[in-house]
Amino acid sequence: MDKGLLIKNGWILTLDSTHSVIENGWVWIEDNIIREVGVDTRKLEYWEKVASKTIDAKGKIIMPGLVNGHTHLFQTFMRGLADDKPLLRWLHEVIWPFSIAMEERDFYLAGLLGCIENIKSGTTSVIDQHYVHTTDQSSDMVLNAMKESGVRGVLCRTFSNNNPNAPLLQETDDTIMKSLERLNKEWHGTQDGRLSISVGPISVRGCTKELHKRSHAFAQSNGLKFQIHTAETESVVNKCLDLYDKREVEFLYDIGILGVDTQLVHGIWVNDQELELIRQTGTTVIHCPISNMYIASGIARVPEMRERGIKVTLGQDIQGVMMEVLKMGACLHKVNNLDSMVLQPEDMIDMATNMSAQLLGCDNLGRIVPGYIADIILVDWEKPHIAPVHKPESAIVFNANGNDVHTTIVNGRVLMENYQINFADEKQLIRKCQKRIREIGVRL
Repeated sequence: MDKGLLIKNGWILTLDSTHSVIENGWVWIEDNIIREVGVDTRKLEYWEKVASKTIDAKGKIIMPGLVNGHTHLFQTFMRGLADDKPLLRWLHEVIWPFSIAMEERDFYLAGLLGCIENIKSGTTSVIDQHYVHTTDQSSDMVLNAMKESGVRGVLCRTFSNNNPNAPLLQETDDTIMKSLERLNKEWHGTQDGRLSISVGPISVRGCTKELHKRSHAFAQSNGLKFQIHTAETESVVNKCLDLYDKREVEFLYDIGILGVDTQLVHGIWVNDQELELIRQTGTTVIHCPISNMYIASGIARVPEMRERGIKVTLGQDIQGVMMEVLKMGACLHKVNNLDSMVLQPEDMIDMATNMSAQLLGCDNLGRIVPGYIADIILVDWEKPHIAPVHKPESAIVFNANGNDVHTTIVNGRVLMENYQINFADEKQLIRKCQKRIREIGVRL
């Protein structure tokens, strides 16, 4: 009898309302939904008989897959190319010129490599802010990569119409809106809801006030999320003050952008008044600690945001992987606040799982409980740098890394098992990507 997927003998981080931890438990999955979680041996014997596939999770921690709330997959082609530069020089001198030189299929190759990176390191959901539209189908290339990899993906169609520093990345308002309409019609909710579209002005300064309002109205009328880089550096806040005589969060509030479906990426340079506006409107902040440290942008006031009741989630922003974001994020705020009790392991895991699931508009994702979508990872803790384990949450955040992810399951489908992906030739793809970056480098 072909019934479903059984995962047994694992240490389960349920992340339910009481943060229950089950040692030597099992998870029963039918289609793409978690149907039962338990320790009952009689039930286990029954599921073993009817399961179409059984995964033995002995020595593994079973937990919800991580959600990468913000990244730019095309930038996998630029790893290590622009080290040691502040944000604007990093963009102007390297990232933008290189991205403009990429051809249409390069966005597919970079996207697929980025999806594999996320899947292999425990991330099951990826929100990609894609803002390079030098070819008609660049967004579709990224979406095709998400489709083929099996990851739960959001293509945040990002745009600019007011960026004199990068004129080749600018588009007309009509081009932007027509693209949003097409992508929403052709891709949103496809693959049984695994793929979706969201709306993303590149930044406050990068778009006119009129385009902010128009694109936000489109997002609201179509039930789409709205994501924008906000207050990432002190200089961008000063530019907003020069242009509008308002700080960035104040500007977004005044034109009606803030709200429960709006996501502010970074949110570093915000004052008390802006924090209150974020809280009052139910707006979410996506914290990207490794990226912020890498470019020396500053430190977001995450512990204070959480104390105020602001929803804070986590993103990779192409620097590191999400397992590293958990550890680096916790350590950053402990030392910044000189308080070792700030951001406990449970907090970091929550921010990267069930809290981040809200970014995708899913209220049944990010927990190992019946009725939730089966986006699950297995982390091997029987390794010298992790074992022995007193507390699995601590082991995940402070000891494990992305290379310890043994199995990744998205929507009930096993994408990686025993460290091996099953949907692509990984080595061949890496060789293709290496060849392409060298060809692009020669052209530049």
